[in-house]
Amino acid sequence: MLMPTKATAAQLLRNVPLFSHARQEDLEALATQVCRVEAKRKEVLFRQGDRCDGFHVVVYGKIKMSLLSWHGTDRPIQLIGQGGCFGDITMLNGEGYFLNVQALEDSLFLYLPREAIVRLIERDSAFAMAMLRSLSSRVKGIVDDIESYSLQPPAQRLVHYLLRQLPADGLKTAQIELTLCKNVVAGHLNLTPETLSRCFKELTDGGLLAVAGRRLVIHDVDRLSAFARVRATR
Repeated sequence: MLMPTKATAAQLLRNVPLFSHARQEDLEALATQVCRVEAKRKEVLFRQGDRCDGFHVVVYGKIKMSLLSWHGTDRPIQLIGQGGCFGDITMLNGEGYFLNVQALEDSLFLYLPREAIVRLIERDSAFAMAMLRSLSSRVKGIVDDIESYSLQPPAQRLVHYLLRQLPADGLKTAQIELTLCKNVVAGHLNLTPETLSRCFKELTDGGLLAVAGRRLVIHDVDRLSAFARVRATR
């Protein structure tokens, strides 16, 4: 682990939604406790049951949190990118990691020890509420994902995944760069790679999107959203 400068660490934390409204003096105090952690693509960071003494903020890159199925295949539960956190839920309940954690890309994290976060929670009620909102949002995201890959048809799972990748600019058309390989996306959606390919073909044949390598062009975001809603009512 490498120690970033205090000013650099404070600014990186400021850019993370969880800390965006924290007081500057609190960020500077946290910055003295931060460690910089780098990971290479495919590097396993933690395995299920490993001790968790703090949590990590993703500065850049992407990680996969997964479980092994009964027949030994990897089942992605969460995909977390820039600005996201992992280990926060586990850190607070005092248990080991309940998911495996692996870097999907070359990544940089800021590690914050549990004691530093607990002290901030105790002295700053606004941050404590922000932490609760973050945890609540994470849990809701997990439930939404479970609902999607358990109850929704395959094409609808893919559409909901794509809609979550859209930039928040509200434009009618959009482009998405798929940074993850299709096998990872398929696993996250509880689909086989072959089924995922058929879903992409269904959407392209229907004129909802165009695929050019890793780049997707969504011709009409509203129409794609309507496709998901119609499928949900069938």
